[in-house]
Amino acid sequence: MNEMEFKNTKQWSDICVRLLQGPIFEEDSEEIFENLKLWAKEINEYFNVIGLKLFYNEELDYAFLQQIEDEDGNVINNLNRLLKRHPLTFETSLILVILREELDKFEMESINNENLILKESDIADLVEPFYQDYSDNIKFKDMISTSLNYLSNMNFIKRISRSDENLKLSNDREFIIRNIIRAKVDASFLKEFKETLEKNKESE
Repeated sequence: MNEMEFKNTKQWSDICVRLLQGPIFEEDSEEIFENLKLWAKEINEYFNVIGLKLFYNEELDYAFLQQIEDEDGNVINNLNRLLKRHPLTFETSLILVILREELDKFEMESINNENLILKESDIADLVEPFYQDYSDNIKFKDMISTSLNYLSNMNFIKRISRSDENLKLSNDREFIIRNIIRAKVDASFLKEFKETLEKNKESE
């Protein structure tokens, strides 16, 4: 590596560290995201060497790393898996699918370039039809709360902090529904989830 290449690498090394820590969102760090646009090609080439690829294009407001896998889900070239898989429960998968549908509706109806914001109670109402035979309301609310906490930790949704004391005391949390859900809930994910739903119906 010559001096110029080393100098360039130093300019995007911080971005690499951030990507290894999790997704990068433009709304959270515009400066880092702008630098990512400049060095996306070099960053992707760097990560390819260790079996990772950069998921990013200039139309998206987020970027993240993916493990490069073969059709069977195995890491290529016998490399070690660097990114942990985070299994989703049926409940979290269901909520993701519902939120993906809400994103699509919002995009069709929205005039301005705004974020989709939903209250926890709104999300619970969307999920409830799938649990009509669920008699324990407290457990249902706990399930929704736990699932949303998990999805928030996974950066699929972002809790909004309100300064208004009345809102803070209402216990009805609000979340930004992030577009990164589209990357997770793709055609393959929807197909697998539909198959799971069919199996659940057959076993009832």
